[in-house]
Amino acid sequence: MNNLEVVEQAIGYKFNNANLLLEALTHISYANESHVGSYDRLEYLGDAVIELVVSDYIYHNLEIDSGLMSRLRSTLVSTDYLSNIAQDLTLVDNVLKAKSLRVLSKKNQADLFESVIGAVYIDGGLGKAKEIIDKFVIINKENVEYMLGRSIDPKTRLQELLQAESKTFGYELLSSVGLDHDKTFSVGLMVDGVQVVSAKGKSIQLAEEKCASEYLKILGIII
Repeated sequence: MNNLEVVEQAIGYKFNNANLLLEALTHISYANESHVGSYDRLEYLGDAVIELVVSDYIYHNLEIDSGLMSRLRSTLVSTDYLSNIAQDLTLVDNVLKAKSLRVLSKKNQADLFESVIGAVYIDGGLGKAKEIIDKFVIINKENVEYMLGRSIDPKTRLQELLQAESKTFGYELLSSVGLDHDKTFSVGLMVDGVQVVSAKGKSIQLAEEKCASEYLKILGIII
């Protein structure tokens, strides 16, 4: 089984034009050496297709405001998320790259998945591309809801949790140390009038976010 067949089996799609998949798996370092096309243009197209399919799913399946919709979409199409998919589908193992390039960056790994989606879109249409995106990006509603939780910043998530429990809370500046251009701020999180955790940061906002993250961990919520 050659590299292309391995990838076809992994994604569950047989190409009519195998050259499209070959191009989708060709890194620019190899393309420059061998004077062939790289995945660059296909990645551009695949990126747009993935965003469309994910946006459509979120709109029709989750009753959330546009701000959360955007955050969730950003999480589902992020470099970290797509690079993991590229690794799981063995795209990283089967890419054509220059021998001098030992490791692909996460960005390049994510680009690989996007380029394969672009190739599927051209070869089989939006429906076939959507099937792959549904299977490996969206997966199911439970996964999307889990990613929604991860896409909400710690302060917002904690606020929603404490408000649901009718608790009063707020952040209190405990101290600021250092020169004006290089201060370190210490902030405490107060819940029902009691300081439950404190944290330091180079800005008050960062210190507050650290407080929220730490208290969420204490509550057994890992973000």
